[in-house]
Amino acid sequence: MAGPFEVTDEDELRKAAEIRRRIDQAPILLARYEQLRTVPAVGSDLAGDDAATAWMTSSHLLNATLLMAADNMRALCGLLLPADRLSMPLFAHYPLLRSILEASALVKWLLEPDVRTDRITRMLRARWSDAIHSRDLKKEDVATVKALGAYDVDELSRAEAAIVQRYARDVAKIREIEGAFSISHSEVKRGQAPWVHMVRSVCTVAAGPDWIAIPGEYAASTWRSLSGLSHPSFGGAVNNSSLEEIADGASEGNLFARFSVDLGVTQRAVDVAWNTFQESVSLVGQRYATAS
Repeated sequence: MAGPFEVTDEDELRKAAEIRRRIDQAPILLARYEQLRTVPAVGSDLAGDDAATAWMTSSHLLNATLLMAADNMRALCGLLLPADRLSMPLFAHYPLLRSILEASALVKWLLEPDVRTDRITRMLRARWSDAIHSRDLKKEDVATVKALGAYDVDELSRAEAAIVQRYARDVAKIREIEGAFSISHSEVKRGQAPWVHMVRSVCTVAAGPDWIAIPGEYAASTWRSLSGLSHPSFGGAVNNSSLEEIADGASEGNLFARFSVDLGVTQRAVDVAWNTFQESVSLVGQRYATAS
């Protein structure tokens, strides 16, 4: 049976306080996000990227991706702090944290290169993956209508033709941009980098005067935990939750225990997601406002 209970363990309380501190930072991060330009300044890096890629505009992809991160951050804060008191679900916050991290990492991955051709190559790789996903999703919609029966044959034919036309239009535009920048089509067809590789690449933290270097593998392993906990998995739940024995059933061969969220996993995930969001906001601000 599921039910709420109050945490009293000192170590868990320290982790909870750190999570609460991070949640209290969210309005500051979101305010910085809301102050960003929606249209790149004339002469900025992204204005040049947009001009070179229109109508497949780079900033449109970036704006939508960062909006996803911000929207999920708002939702997460509402979930964890519903009435000015930290309340931790067992699973519900993990998909939100994963989405914040993935969207923020994608923005960084798209914008990190200083060379325009490299940025555009990554944009095209992301668009290639999007085009294939959109095409396949629409095909599934058509297959669903067919499976349900009682459909208009002409209307369905037009829908199928529209899917082909949209995909062909996207591919043609991608090939056009490739040609303009002498970008290899085989490189673009690799698609967007796998999430774990992307996170590992963009979430490496160099050593500073007040902190040690943090390898990208730290964020990558955090993403793996979030991913596993965002899907039904008995092993994931057992291995990433706190287990407290509440009754002695050894004589009957049973263990009576209470599962609760592992605040250590959550604290780590919030730290990585918040840091990556902050860095992506800063990078958008730079690329939208200045030229390299």
